[in-house]
Amino acid sequence: MRILHRYILKEMLKTLALGLASVTGVVAFGMVLKALEHYGLGPFTSAMYMVLSMPKAAYFALPLAAVLAGTLVYGRLAAQNEVMACRASGIPIWSLFWPTIVLAVVTSAVAFFLAAWPLPASAYAAKRLALADIERLFFTRLSSTGRIRLKEAGFQMTVDRVVGDMLYGPTVKYRGKSGQTYCYAPFGRVTFDRARNRVKLALWEAVVVDEAHAVPIRGTHAVGLTLPTVVPREEDDLDLWRLMAWGRRPELSDRVRGLPDDASETTIAVATKKVRARSMADLHGRLAVAIGCFGLVLVGAGLGMYFHSGHLLTAFGVGLVPWMWASGATMFITARVSREYDHPEDLIWLIWMPNLQVVVLGLAILAYLAWVWPLPLRLSDLLKGRRA
Repeated sequence: MRILHRYILKEMLKTLALGLASVTGVVAFGMVLKALEHYGLGPFTSAMYMVLSMPKAAYFALPLAAVLAGTLVYGRLAAQNEVMACRASGIPIWSLFWPTIVLAVVTSAVAFFLAAWPLPASAYAAKRLALADIERLFFTRLSSTGRIRLKEAGFQMTVDRVVGDMLYGPTVKYRGKSGQTYCYAPFGRVTFDRARNRVKLALWEAVVVDEAHAVPIRGTHAVGLTLPTVVPREEDDLDLWRLMAWGRRPELSDRVRGLPDDASETTIAVATKKVRARSMADLHGRLAVAIGCFGLVLVGAGLGMYFHSGHLLTAFGVGLVPWMWASGATMFITARVSREYDHPEDLIWLIWMPNLQVVVLGLAILAYLAWVWPLPLRLSDLLKGRRA
């Protein structure tokens, strides 16, 4: 019996590792392509970004790899009549699912570990790496979207076209000495001072309107902007312990501490509610995904044995539905709860529902296969024996 259990567990671990490696590679490559579009990374920076994206990609790929591991291994056991041989030898079917329980616990623990520290730490490091080359980011954003916004610096600009360092039709909005300032010019040029971490805009034939001038000012206008050197942490960049701290004390967050000194009480209250709601939603979402990985392994093993899905495409098709429900519904509900700024605790239970449903479904399928599914075969065998 122990040899059989070790064999099944070994095959499931092997399938889980191969599936996790392949799906993680695809997801990480997709993240790099998205970063290339948004940040304009160089070759070396792209390679480093892909390495830093591996924990996050593995976290997203783990539920799919978990359900595939159970579906493939137990599907092959059923397709090759090994389950029938075990039952003929007097081995109860329920004992064949012990490796499934072990792998489900291991997968859930790995998902919890990734969500606790490597996922947020690597995501924040990748973000800092992408924002390190501010000059490349500046021109990439303007070339691809025609606009750039630096929230920390209170700066926003849109352009019609970019050629080299020349800007055509730039419209700039920033907070200057005279308050909120708007500037439009048909032409402009941008230069970077890396030593001082500043960007300088020279706008020709500009029209400038600010709070101190009722009549627009025409002529050459220069704008100097100090770029932010610190990348603020979002809720996705926090480990579980800091998420719990921000949920209880939102005033410790970078979002609240980054507000200007003259911010009104209403602005501070809104920012505090946002941090609290997003921290609570992200915390429960990560924990729910870890529980979901436990249930997906059970569902995959049960469906694989029931449908005899020993082929890769068949196993993928069978396991795709529970994976899409658990992962897709959790992401959708988490995003919905994160926007419930007033009372997010009233909707927290919704985040757990899809994954708990998958766990209950997995236990129900295994119970059916272990105690109900073989009975019709046994009764038919008894009837045939009596007739003989």
